[in-house]
Amino acid sequence: MESVLLAAAMMAASTNAAPVNGPAAGDVLNQRCFRLMADLAEDRDPRVQGLGRMAAQYFLGRIDAADPGFDSDAAMDAPAPTGAERQRLLGQCGDAMQAGGRDFRMIGRQLAPRGRPTV
Repeated sequence: MESVLLAAAMMAASTNAAPVNGPAAGDVLNQRCFRLMADLAEDRDPRVQGLGRMAAQYFLGRIDAADPGFDSDAAMDAPAPTGAERQRLLGQCGDAMQAGGRDFRMIGRQLAPRGRPTV
């Protein structure tokens, strides 16, 4: 299941190159979300761990599509958000994943076979 989600995330991720003057706002959000979700993947609660792992893979796929040279180890050196900033970022990351989910559902509806003709 995780490989299907990872493949779908990579297909949906933007492949636009980052501007010369630095990463786009979406790229920064993806990196911050990856950092946060990687932290959640280390939580004591197995449910939070599972969701954190899946979400970290989702954001890593988006990042890798836009910047194949991304250093995930360096991203983990960034300070983890805390308090209100963490809550705000959780909301932003959730919104980004939900938007991606809508895109996947739309693609699925378009790829679904049409009704069979009646004879």
